[in-house]
Amino acid sequence: MTIQQVQAQRERIRRAAGLLAVEHHAAGTTPDGMTIKSHAASIYDDGIHQAENTAGTGAMTWVAAAELIANTYEQLVNDMQKAGRP
Repeated sequence: MTIQQVQAQRERIRRAAGLLAVEHHAAGTTPDGMTIKSHAASIYDDGIHQAENTAGTGAMTWVAAAELIANTYEQLVNDMQKAGRP
């Protein structure tokens, strides 16, 4: 696991978290009292926390866990965008 791999997955999670927060806002499902920015930060923090916990258990490397989380976030964004189309 290289620093570049970690940085790349962190950026993927950050980008996907932001897009997911925007989609939630468009769907009217942003948690009460949260801005899009704070919701994106919350989603990002949760993703990083999940990757750290998964790596801590030895189930997989941090990069592998983060990649799965980023893939899931990106798929959720895709699904929400498709659902919003007429």
